Amino acid sequence: MIALELNGQLVYQGGWNGRLQEMLGLVGNRQPTLPFTTPLGTLRNIEYVRASLDAFQRSGAETGAVSGNVWKINVAAKDIDLATAKKLARDKIAAKRFAVETGGVIANSKYYATDRDSQAAIARATGTLSWKAAGTVVRDVVQEDESTVATTFISDPEFVDTDMAALGAVVSQHVQDAYAKEKELLEAINGASDVAALRAINLDSGWAFVPQNDSGE
Repeated sequence: MIALELNGQLVYQGGWNGRLQEMLGLVGNRQPTLPFTTPLGTLRNIEYVRASLDAFQRSGAETGAVSGNVWKINVAAKDIDLATAKKLARDKIAAKRFAVETGGVIANSKYYATDRDSQAAIARATGTLSWKAAGTVVRDVVQEDESTVATTFISDPEFVDTDMAALGAVVSQHVQDAYAKEKELLEAINGASDVAALRAINLDSGWAFVPQNDSGE
């Protein structure tokens, strides 16, 4: 992409082609080395500088100006419309709630699955049963600031003698907590008066921890 500017005003923006070459009265098919001054203005390479996008934003207006030897185009960030932003936020927390709800629980240092089938099976079970679970291991995970956080990971599967009523209560509370968090955020989303207010809502914090498989590292 190249620009033709005259006295700081953009005359042309696009690719090098025969029509531009003819307009400028240039001989030969090769694009000249830029910047290149012609009677109709100066040909310059284009450099885009795009603003970083926050949540619920897209690229917006473009403004161009000469900067050194190039035509620099600054691309601003623009909020999307509020209705669309709210839908995206609602979709995000619904997906997060489902991931947390079905991501399993830790009970008595053992990991139990809480996918929908497992929830139903646990709710039906009674007494003490040998139930498929998994061991857990705690490892220090290095954070971006180089601090460490003790984090629980899922280790090898095993069958565990399990009080199913107690496990059912843990799973039921886990599911209720996931929906309660979604409800709390949904009310905040619906009450946001503009996109800036919506963006200020932390959609990621406050959810139950979802353990991951142990990598052994």
